[in-house]
Parts: sequence; C-alpha cells; structure tokens
Amino acid sequence: MWLAPVQVTVLPVADRHAAYAFRVGDRLRAEGFRAETVDAAAGALGARIRRAKLEKVPYVLVVGDDDVEHGTVGVNRRGEDHPERGVRLDELVERLAAEVAEHR
Repeated sequence: MWLAPVQVTVLPVADRHAAYAFRVGDRLRAEGFRAETVDAAAGALGARIRRAKLEKVPYVLVVGDDDVEHGTVGVNRRGEDHPERGVRLDELVERLAAEVAEHR
C-alpha cells in the first residue's frame, strides 16, 4: 500500500513540550493534513530537523516554551532560509488549507 508523503512534521524542543506537539499534530490531522509528530527522545533537535529536511517534508514545525504558552508554532518551510517564529496555529492551518486548495 502506498502512503502519501508527510506534509508537516512537528518537533518538540524537549520532552516537556511533547504533549503540546502531539496536540498540534492531532489538530493538523483533524484538518485533513498528513502530519507526524517526532518525539524529543528521537535525538537532538538539530538532527531531527535535518532528517525532516532530507526527507523533503514541506513544513517542519518546532514547538518550545513560548509556543506552548501562546498556542503558536515555529515554522520551517522547505526552501526558505529563515524560520518563522510565533505563528498562531489557526493562522498556519488557514495558510496550509489555502496552499492545498491552490494546488488542486
């Protein structure tokens, strides 16, 4: 069985951010996106980001203390040099939905 590639990978900075990261992943899947959450125990953050980029995941989301507190995510979009920080989750969902609709 062929599985469609992942559109979004969610990475918690540390174990204490895991619950929020999994909630973000759940929300994205509920909205119809192909999302995975990679546990902090899977290695150093830099290594997890590098792995997602090598797998050519379009969006790598990093969540830390500020994100948990404010309901935001850090967005690393494939092909862009600088990550975006403090993006509201609702705003990201709208952006992703618009991008998917544009490519249909």
